[in-house]
Amino acid sequence: MPGDGAHPPLSLLRQNGCSVVNLAGLAALLSLVFALVVGARWVRSHHPAFACWTLGLLIFAAAAASQSLGESRGFESHVILFQLFYLLGGALGVIYLALGTLYLLAPRRVAVICTAVLLIFTVVVAVDAFVAPIDRAKLATPAGILGGAYSNAVLLQAAVVFFNIVGTVVFAGGAAWSGWRYIRERAGVDRILCNVLLTAGALVVAFGFSAAKTVGSSIDPLGGYEAAGMAVMFAGFLVLGRVRLAAAGKSTLPPAAARAG
Repeated sequence: MPGDGAHPPLSLLRQNGCSVVNLAGLAALLSLVFALVVGARWVRSHHPAFACWTLGLLIFAAAAASQSLGESRGFESHVILFQLFYLLGGALGVIYLALGTLYLLAPRRVAVICTAVLLIFTVVVAVDAFVAPIDRAKLATPAGILGGAYSNAVLLQAAVVFFNIVGTVVFAGGAAWSGWRYIRERAGVDRILCNVLLTAGALVVAFGFSAAKTVGSSIDPLGGYEAAGMAVMFAGFLVLGRVRLAAAGKSTLPPAAARAG
């Protein structure tokens, strides 16, 4: 814990004028640009998967921006930044990315039902995030910023665990499965590489949150994991249609992406 080891509390770092490593701002910028690129694909294709991915990336961008501002200005002085960071980054970001994967791989009826259920749960956990009592003193510590400052937000904290597990399995697992299918079908290299990078990037972000909670001495590296994971996923998306080693005349884009182009 901060104060009993090599890492002083975040508030002490700011008071002493020490610079806090803040890569969350970079993660926010990458997420925003990524969202704009995917959003443009959605405008052209009208495929709901792109709409969900755009929303998920915008959620990540807002969460990372809240984290960046909170790290630099102090979560304990700006509680709303903590609430936004924990709700958007901790609970909602990955599950909306996973919803996009459902629209791509699952029957449309299943995806639509999941969308309705997710919207209801989103409202419930958002209310919990903003009405649950918060111990401001704990927001000066990494453990508090990662959820410990909430004293009674059972629904929100349950959603953080459940949504992250299910979201990571669906999004990263769906990308991994698609990549494996493309390898077996000897599909275009771009489709294989895209899914490999999407899987890797999602796992990097998930590992970053897990590592921050496990280490508990600082959240500074979390922004680095977020920025690195988002950069890897963005690179994977940009690969589509740009690595052409497939058979001549055969499209290397997934059906939805090919129609959008």
